[in-house]
Amino acid sequence: MSTMRSVELVEADAPLVDEPAPRPSWLRRHAGWGAAAAAVVVAVVVTVQTSSAAHDRARVAALATVPGVLAPLDGTLEVAWQLDFAHSSAIWSGPADGVLVSGASQQGGFVLRGTDVTTGGQVWTTPVTPDPGPNAWAWCLPVGTGASAVAVCTAGNNSGLWEVTAPDRVLWVVQPRTGGVLTQRTLPMTAQIAALDGHLLVAEPADDDHWQVQAVDPVSGEPAWTYTSERVPGGAHVLDSPQLTPVQDGVLLVVPGHMWSIDGDGQLVASVADGDEAWWTGLRAGAAMGFTEQGDEGYRSTVVLADGTRFASTEGELAVFPDDGSDPDLFFTTDRADGGSLVARSAVDGSVVWRSRVAPTSAVLVAGTLYAGTADALVALDAGSGDQRWRRSVDHPVAQLSTDGRYLAATDGSSEVDAYAMHDGTRAWSVDLRDVLHTETLGSVGFFGATRFLLASLPDGAVVALR
Repeated sequence: MSTMRSVELVEADAPLVDEPAPRPSWLRRHAGWGAAAAAVVVAVVVTVQTSSAAHDRARVAALATVPGVLAPLDGTLEVAWQLDFAHSSAIWSGPADGVLVSGASQQGGFVLRGTDVTTGGQVWTTPVTPDPGPNAWAWCLPVGTGASAVAVCTAGNNSGLWEVTAPDRVLWVVQPRTGGVLTQRTLPMTAQIAALDGHLLVAEPADDDHWQVQAVDPVSGEPAWTYTSERVPGGAHVLDSPQLTPVQDGVLLVVPGHMWSIDGDGQLVASVADGDEAWWTGLRAGAAMGFTEQGDEGYRSTVVLADGTRFASTEGELAVFPDDGSDPDLFFTTDRADGGSLVARSAVDGSVVWRSRVAPTSAVLVAGTLYAGTADALVALDAGSGDQRWRRSVDHPVAQLSTDGRYLAATDGSSEVDAYAMHDGTRAWSVDLRDVLHTETLGSVGFFGATRFLLASLPDGAVVALR
């Protein structure tokens, strides 16, 4: 049933009553405020995006100064330059002021050569004397940084692995941009050299019973400090060269059965004499490890902290490289006695901070995240706690790992290079270097050496840099 409604009729000539205008909708009434709010939102989004992009650029730029960080990757790899076999060792010591310095025997003598690390172009060649001979090996070490850097080059002639055929060898100190020889000196063939804080370090016997490390100005030879070891039973004149390894804020001097940890001022931090012919290496945070491998039983190691504290361990070294220095009070090892598990230890007292079943084959540390490559996965862990941030399965072992600050680049050492997003491990792209280099055979592929490039060695011994 319909409902009747009362309707009031208005006569045509009756005056009209003023009624209020229809009230506009909420949207119309607040259109001004809405437009303003929308503008604010857009401005905020743009500002956030701009700020985020600027932050990313700043972060990538800061990481560019970290040793081992790659030049920016964009999904394609192209040949940047190539060094033939005679000069390929230059990649290991790295550039001095942007120049890779190498040496090789040529018809008529021994020649040093400068190669621009960005373009691969030859910058200069310099003949040097005395000529170490037709089968000489050469090694050039950058000392110092920036425009003040020099290259210290040495050459020698060995007829066998340990057979020394000359009593001494020459060091040439070279200006890397011009190739000019600034000075030269002679060292015993068994002496070892390294670089630390702009000084050239030289390790050699001080006499029949002591070893000595001296830090000198590479050009003038003026000593900054000298460390002389305690007496070494059996004498200091051994055929093997000493091991001289720069570590954080110092250097390790190693001869069979002995290790001395020396700080950047030439003061002794720790001395270990246990008779073992252990290999010693630097860890993070000033710690050092000496280890001998015991076959299936794993490692027998000794850890020495920055304050000289020493303890035994079943663990082996985990090389974290690149490493931006975040979480500076931790160092990382792998425990073969526990299936190769990852161990984070305090650099203050050596205690275990956390342990993970991840068994890393390679590792990178950036902004508090430890990225570990394993036999079948990439894993991102919080460096301070060990908490897993993400895990990405891969179809090949991650033999080597690096980053350009945006992507993680991984290789199994053969020919394939894969890039993964750092924030979640999503694979971004993959390149087979056999296609890039137009060859079916590669010697090795990896992030080795001291340049900012992916490097591939060819069957003839040449090394190709890719970017």
